[in-house]
Amino acid sequence: MSAPPPPPEMRVGPFRFTSVGVRIDGKPTLDAWKGPLQFALWCQKAGPWWIGDLLNAGEDGFGEAFYAMCEGAVSGDQLNRYASVSRRVPLGSRVASQSWSAHAAVARLAPAEQRRWLLRAEKEGWSSEELRQQVRGAK
Repeated sequence: MSAPPPPPEMRVGPFRFTSVGVRIDGKPTLDAWKGPLQFALWCQKAGPWWIGDLLNAGEDGFGEAFYAMCEGAVSGDQLNRYASVSRRVPLGSRVASQSWSAHAAVARLAPAEQRRWLLRAEKEGWSSEELRQQVRGAK
């Protein structure tokens, strides 16, 4: 019986990203940390969008069987939330400075209203919960 293949990893200079952590080769300089750290923060913020968009496109192409590929990785409820918000908030309405949760707060609105509220939240410095409350109060 052969050993299972090693888990996938991605390298950014001396930083090796895996599904369970980062291994660092040697002692990188302070400047060397900037790119990998920004990458990790970007992935954390973009991850729900990537998952939701992939789920929607995959489901369009392969039906509900596509979801089976994610079985056990994330709860079905969370996958449904990612897909729902990604489906309801088109790329043109998304505001990069705002969190996925802020977008979820406006997902039930028309796309033009979504963008208007997201830009207002950006201007006012609202948290996603403050945005949710403002949207509810405006109805």
